Amino acid sequence: MSLSTTGGAPTAYHLRPARGWLNDPNGMVFHEGRWHVFFQHNPQGPWHRQIAWGHASSTDLLRWREHPVAFTPQDGGPDSFGCWSGVLVSGPQRPAAVYSGVTGADGRSTVCLRWSMDADLDTWSDPVVVAQTPEVDDVAVMRDPFVLEHEGHRYAVLGAGLRDGTPAILLYGCDDLLAWDYLGVWLTGDDPALAGALPADVWECPQLAVWDGRATLVVSLHDRGVLGQVVACTGAFGSDDAGRPALEVDRVDLLDEGADFYAPQLAADGRAGYWLMGWVREDGPEESGGDHAGCMTVPRRLVLEDSRPRLVLDPLAAAGLPWGAAEPVHGAALEGQLGLDVGGAGAGLVHPDLGRLALVEGTRVLVDGSVLEVYPPTGAPATFRHPVPWRWEGAALA
Repeated sequence: MSLSTTGGAPTAYHLRPARGWLNDPNGMVFHEGRWHVFFQHNPQGPWHRQIAWGHASSTDLLRWREHPVAFTPQDGGPDSFGCWSGVLVSGPQRPAAVYSGVTGADGRSTVCLRWSMDADLDTWSDPVVVAQTPEVDDVAVMRDPFVLEHEGHRYAVLGAGLRDGTPAILLYGCDDLLAWDYLGVWLTGDDPALAGALPADVWECPQLAVWDGRATLVVSLHDRGVLGQVVACTGAFGSDDAGRPALEVDRVDLLDEGADFYAPQLAADGRAGYWLMGWVREDGPEESGGDHAGCMTVPRRLVLEDSRPRLVLDPLAAAGLPWGAAEPVHGAALEGQLGLDVGGAGAGLVHPDLGRLALVEGTRVLVDGSVLEVYPPTGAPATFRHPVPWRWEGAALA
């Protein structure tokens, strides 16, 4: 499943670079008529080390053009141990990338900024440090900045973990992109309303979608080195007494019911909802048996339906996928590239290690090599990666 190229049919439905490691999407932006996604990347091979930012772009969210690696760890610099997750922001004259920079194996991070040096977002300045992990509030870990505007000011939320093992979100003010102000702990796992966002000792990759009077905070659950599920924490959104953003969570929803969806990023692109992609997890060469590890989900959208956030296939991407009537033979392995429309009741999928999935009418199933994505007409999608294919069952599943 190599990176799809421009023109003709895509060689794969899931974005991945020509070789090497891929994990979290970063810096997603619709820029000058193209959707751009950067991503955690080791171009040297399928190993999670010496992480740089890879880069791809598309005009249709299905065929992706691979750009040169955007930037790599700077020897002796504030990101010498890796250029970790972050976002793009609009600067006074040009875009900037802000991300977690790490200098040692202890993982203590700063926020680094690099300026874009060209219109194609291919060339970037050297990094400068704009924020430090706070020395107060018992913050042990800080990572993954996400930037938003609220009431005429710019803020950033960052994933964090406190020294007692409680997950948290930190708030910074960043009207001056080159000098961020720490404003305190914004949310913690001690809030009873956030019980559905546990277990976790760090809330990773926070993303904030703002609706009309409500907002959804998306977090990925990291628990003592184990990567868990992705949840959406939704509630009333406004301002506190100081005019800063305030979220009162009243519901927590699972965004994907599969085993292999993590670290999604969202971005506005002028259409309804938010454009979103996530990492389809893969451990490395022992599993892949080749020179790749990791890919993205197909593009999705985060929408709000009856006050509940939900992930759906991006309509633009969906229009280019090869959907057809789901009529495989009972017991047939789902291999290669398939797009199945489930047209009636009683269908299902079965896997020797992952169990059974019942499929209701109107479900769409996308198969791309070892990756399976299931999109029901209501509820959450499900993402799986496994070298053994799923099998089709025409009979109802128990």
